[in-house]
Amino acid sequence: MNRTAVLEKLEPICHTTARQIEHSPKTRVLVEPGQVTIRPGNGGHLIPVGEDGVKALTNFVGLPHKVCQELRPDLFGRVTTELLARKERYNVLLENGEVRTFSDFRGIANLPVDRVLSAVEQGLPNCDYHRVDVFGNCSTALEIVGITQEAVRRGDLVWAGAMVKFSPINTIRPMVQSFVLRLACTNGATSRTVLSEFTGGGGEGDNVWQWFRQSVRAAYQSIGGIVERYRAMIEERIPPDQRAGVLEELLRRAGITGKDAEAVRALAIQQSPRNSYEMMNLLTYASSHIIEHPERRQRALNVTASFVDESEHSTVCPLCHARRN
Repeated sequence: MNRTAVLEKLEPICHTTARQIEHSPKTRVLVEPGQVTIRPGNGGHLIPVGEDGVKALTNFVGLPHKVCQELRPDLFGRVTTELLARKERYNVLLENGEVRTFSDFRGIANLPVDRVLSAVEQGLPNCDYHRVDVFGNCSTALEIVGITQEAVRRGDLVWAGAMVKFSPINTIRPMVQSFVLRLACTNGATSRTVLSEFTGGGGEGDNVWQWFRQSVRAAYQSIGGIVERYRAMIEERIPPDQRAGVLEELLRRAGITGKDAEAVRALAIQQSPRNSYEMMNLLTYASSHIIEHPERRQRALNVTASFVDESEHSTVCPLCHARRN
């Protein structure tokens, strides 16, 4: 997937921006025929509030819907202005210049998608975007791979890459994880280790763009440790009579149910997972090729990463848990 395709995929969240409002005596909610606006009070222009934004405003200030219907337009403006004043400061999320929702104040800074992609591509030149997931909280997860390959075993190659998670309006903290892509069946897997999480507020002053470049480069260069762990997992044999139980527990933890779970079980019947590495590949196949919902795919990836991680493996693997007890 090239940059143009990524931008098309991210189109739904590209035009959402955040603005912080410090409530002042001059801040007003103004109601005119067919139009609600908010005047920030700091000399800024009036900001239109759409229909969804008005509903979000009443929910944000705790004004019941029944009461709203009984208020005259001018009184609605005065009441919501007074209730907003109790918040002192808050965020508004704008879509195409119109208020979409209100939220409690936090250090939100805008991260334009094209600038994030530029920083990522500087950290990992000649990269390819394997998958782009978009979530309901205006955030995304980018699976990125480069040209470096390593063999887990003969004929079983993986590409080095990075998983980048961020929101154009910082509803989540930007995060970078290791990511590898198995060439044999294009299964993607993340590392449980979060290589870097940006703790600043975003923007040039916090060097967020340098952070993206350095973190992606570090994730890409971490492939050696991941491959070594995969090789160790090949030696972790699972007795035939316990394979089904291990798989069912992992499916439960990953939230894989219904037809998706049946598809994974069918794969296990065709080729029984003899060790932890092969069991892991069942889950990565599910997250890469079976599960369609982005949030559910991320849950499956997280459980797989815990299963791989040496420090967390025993808490996820029922076989190890039984041995420990």
